[in-house]
Amino acid sequence: MNISNSSNSEKPRSNFEIPQGRIVLTPAKSGKQPQITITVLAGIEQGQSYKITRPTTSIGRSSTCDIVLTDPLISRQHCQIILGMSGVHVKDLGSTNGTFINGAKISESPIRTQDIIAIGNTRLRFAVEVSTDKSDSKLSNINELAHKKLLTLYEVGNIVNSILELKTLLNIIMTMAIKVMQANRGFLLLQNEAGTLDPVSTHLISWNEAQAPYSKTIVETVLRERLPALVLDPIHDIRFSGRDSLKALPLSSIICVPIWEREKIIGVIYVDKVEGTSTFNEEDMYFLSAFANQAAIAISNAKLFDNARKEERLRTSLQRYLSPNIVEDFLKNPQSIKLGGGKKEISVLFCDIRGFTSLTEQQPVETIVKILNEYFSSMSEIIFSYSGTLDKFIGDAIMAIYGAPISMTDHAFRCIQTALKMRERIFELNSDWQKRFSIQIEIGIGINSGEAIVGNIGSERRMEYTAIGDVVNVASRLEGESQSNQILVSEKTWNLSKNNFNFNKLPIKTIRGKKEKIQIYEAISSLPIDQNS
Repeated sequence: MNISNSSNSEKPRSNFEIPQGRIVLTPAKSGKQPQITITVLAGIEQGQSYKITRPTTSIGRSSTCDIVLTDPLISRQHCQIILGMSGVHVKDLGSTNGTFINGAKISESPIRTQDIIAIGNTRLRFAVEVSTDKSDSKLSNINELAHKKLLTLYEVGNIVNSILELKTLLNIIMTMAIKVMQANRGFLLLQNEAGTLDPVSTHLISWNEAQAPYSKTIVETVLRERLPALVLDPIHDIRFSGRDSLKALPLSSIICVPIWEREKIIGVIYVDKVEGTSTFNEEDMYFLSAFANQAAIAISNAKLFDNARKEERLRTSLQRYLSPNIVEDFLKNPQSIKLGGGKKEISVLFCDIRGFTSLTEQQPVETIVKILNEYFSSMSEIIFSYSGTLDKFIGDAIMAIYGAPISMTDHAFRCIQTALKMRERIFELNSDWQKRFSIQIEIGIGINSGEAIVGNIGSERRMEYTAIGDVVNVASRLEGESQSNQILVSEKTWNLSKNNFNFNKLPIKTIRGKKEKIQIYEAISSLPIDQNS
């Protein structure tokens, strides 16, 4: 067998066309034989290489597959490598997470040498090479290292589009650098938030090598001069003489090159060789610089992906209790909102369903769940529409706060407006529920204003943004005193919003947890706009 490109004059017999440059296997015209391999670049079996010798080779988690990979995201029978007269192609076997070639999802596709197959979290390199006879062996040996270096640069380019998990990527970059440079040790250092460099991936062979640190002086020189460094005979190099780190392990040579992100150095790749091995040369330094340039693209893409995942997790967390517009403002300018603890002037709202326990005893569980979901969704939308913070759901009750984390002078006004809209919305929901379930509910609302401690409160395992203090307790007690669809507010809240709403002044009353009687008001409706001025 040998390898040739597909010809336009002879149409392949398969159902798909073979693009130019794809691999096609044709009957052998010489003694040279193609060797087809699958190598695991990333994944649990990283470093393993498998020869493809059968017309059909199955890949998956099942022990019945020709190539067994233990990645849990790979299906039991995931895909096949198929060899034929029309070429080599990959066929997905209906896997759960799909099969990808160079980032593109496929059901069945031709494949070329050095293509990257992605299945689950595993990355495989497909390669076809032709064995050489004895007359070619000397030339092959001379060019072998140069070929490996070029192939490594090609592989790094493929990784840019195939691996987005930063830690995995960094380890692969370091492994590839050590292999192609034939180095004993390697360190990949990246800039942290403070602007200093930290080792993020290290390759060490022996215990003695692990005890010897990399030379910070050489790293600092590269950062300062913004140029790669080749150090021969490091112990006697006058630039670094007397450095203990270079005396800890006898080294023949060191290369340190910067990793660039546009005009900024974000890290370095540092490799060295111990005495008694070969020595790096200037060509090696230039190659490692080119390698670092390729790696920088991959690192930048992975960091962007990592930041996007962190932002999405933060957005999901914040949207549980903040309105979407506040969340977006926070993500654009994180310093605009302080989520730490402290005292703030706020208004607190408690809303509870009346007679909910008896309602649950009379109705099917499915009906109760539907009603609660619709109720909580509607009430949450109203809270967010007035820039309130959804503190928590407590059974069938809702707690919301206004004035934290976003400070606002009109927190009492927004809180009462929310309560009025909630009551209005309950009437609309009841009309719908009566038709669908023959059910209606009633709510009670209590509101208080004052100073409270607000912030992320809880344990190491579970934190929530909430408010605590007497202002919260009084709001809860007022909600408990309210009648069906009644909105009760404290005197402090009334003072802050008496010019904006119609109130009924109720008799002074003693509430649970308070020794003195307090003045309570009932919020009736908003005043017309001209009366608000």
